[in-house]
Formats: sequence, C-alpha cells, structure tokens
Amino acid sequence: NEELVKDPSKTSFFKAMMLARGILLILDSAATPLTRIWCAYEEYVALTSDSAMLLDISTATDSGADLLTDGLTDAEKALDDEGQARRLQVHRQAAFPLELLCKGLRPLLHKAEASQPIDRVRILNKIARRDLAELDEPPHEEHDMYDEVNCCLAGVFAQAGWIKGMLNGRVRKDGFTEALRSDPHRKVWILDLSMVDPDDADLADVGEALPAQLLQFTLSCRRCEQVNDAGLAALAGHLPGSLQ
Repeated sequence: NEELVKDPSKTSFFKAMMLARGILLILDSAATPLTRIWCAYEEYVALTSDSAMLLDISTATDSGADLLTDGLTDAEKALDDEGQARRLQVHRQAAFPLELLCKGLRPLLHKAEASQPIDRVRILNKIARRDLAELDEPPHEEHDMYDEVNCCLAGVFAQAGWIKGMLNGRVRKDGFTEALRSDPHRKVWILDLSMVDPDDADLADVGEALPAQLLQFTLSCRRCEQVNDAGLAALAGHLPGSLQ
C-alpha cells in the first residue's frame, strides 16, 4: 500500500505500463479480470493511450492456451504471404471459447471491485478525468468516459471473435454487431472470410457492424461461393463515408 500514491498515473505500476508495447489480459472461465478495478485501469490505459498500446487477450482451456491478438503475431508476420498469415490468425482465434468472448461484449468496468475501496474511488475518478483534488471524492455512478472505455473494450472482443460468432450464428444474438459498431476508436477492420464461406446474410451483418468513423476496411471473400449480389449490395449500403 505504501507504493500506491493518490494519482494512479503516478504509480510505478503505471510507469511500468508506459514502458511496455501493450498488455496481456488473461481471463479465467468467469472473466474475473473484467470485474477487478486495477485490471480495468490497465484496459483503460491501453485503450486510450496516445501511444496506441496493444491489447491481447488469452485464456487456458483443456486443449491449451487460446490467444486473441491485436494484429498478427511475430510468427505470422514472418510469413511471406500476408493472406496466409491472416488465415492462420483466423484459425487460431476461432479456438477461443465463445462464451468467454461474449462476456467481453458487455463490459461494465466502472462496476469493477477492489480489495482496497479507495483504489476503486481514485481509479474511477481518474478514468472520469477529474482533477487531482477530486480523486478522493465519491466517483460518478455513470460517466461518458466509462461508456467510452466499455465500448472500446467490447469492440476489441467483437472484432477478434467475429468469425467465431459468425460460424455459430450468434453475431446478432450475442451483440457482436452492436459492440463493433459502437466502438468509438475503431479506425481499421481487416476481415478474412475466405476460410469460412459466408453467405449474403453474413455480409449484411458485417455491413451493419461497420463503425461510422472507420477509415480502413479490408475484406477478403476469396472462394466464397455463397456470396451474391444481394450480399454485396447490403454490405455496400452500410459503407461509412469516412473510409479512405
């Protein structure tokens, strides 16, 4: 406790994070880190940092470790064929447990708990961008910054788990579409559907998930024989004007 100062951004914990390329969120079967305030603070820093920190997510199952990555792994980047690298990423991320993915689609980080109640107070006030003199004040029950961070984190889960949700027919039912569309920081979406043979309804779902502020959208439907003009038209009808 002596190590923790009033302002969470002045702690050695925060300073160590600033030296890292990103963070690894390790989830148990109950997604407990999504309910702990210091984990919430890590996610807030990664999602709002000017340095564009990476946020990877992992869990352990009976078959081993499953990993969702913010982009390609180093091994995938080393491949000469980027298309093959993207397909390997799709295959790897499709193994992530669907129920655990769904827990990340509706995070409530501002409801997270702490072993020391004052930590929760100060972290929530920091997320709400209150002044140093206000960090010990009762935190807001609701705040725009809470919503922003929750939506950003939900978008991370939605993008990484999109194909898993699609293969199980659950992108609408479980909120993948809404989570991705509501991600306020999402600028790029690279989606390779060449391994999963989508149909027109799947493309329509993709279109409805496109965030309004998206700058780059890369979609591969190579060898997707079920995609017809209707699916392409549905997708095209939702392309945001922000695309470059």
